[in-house]
Amino acid sequence: MPPREGCAPVFLAVTLAVSLALSACSTSEPESEPGGGLPADYVSRFWVEREVMVRTLDRMLTEGDPDQVAENIGGKRDRLLDTRILQQTEDGYTVELDHDEWRTEAVHNSGQIDGALADAMYFNEVTWCGETVSGEEFVDAYMDEFWDTLDTNEEYVASITDYVDCGDGRP
Repeated sequence: MPPREGCAPVFLAVTLAVSLALSACSTSEPESEPGGGLPADYVSRFWVEREVMVRTLDRMLTEGDPDQVAENIGGKRDRLLDTRILQQTEDGYTVELDHDEWRTEAVHNSGQIDGALADAMYFNEVTWCGETVSGEEFVDAYMDEFWDTLDTNEEYVASITDYVDCGDGRP
């Protein structure tokens, strides 16, 4: 069946309209600094979520049985140990909160760290802030409420610290 006359302009108009609608809904990348890097004040969603998971894991070890919390992480626990995010001590386990002390070269990419932390959240619970919830739910609730509401890493650290300590997360 031959194409109907006049279909090409309609097709182009629909394609253009859909493209414009999609581009309007997409998130924009931060503007690059001269030299091609990200702005100095850029806050990554991945960084914020990782920070919530690390500080929640730290509190899980304090509030619960550190050996059991570490055991619940499963096979990916070794990634956290290798990177020195999770450290075995005489008293059980501790979390290194200083990112500069992490040995990130021990894994292929930060996604492996995030995966191990996600397992720690999935297989452990937050028991100290009222109703018991999975670590995953606790982290998701923070991200739903606070992602993209603060301007600096420092503001997020203050907010996350307050949230993990059962506050409202408002710096």
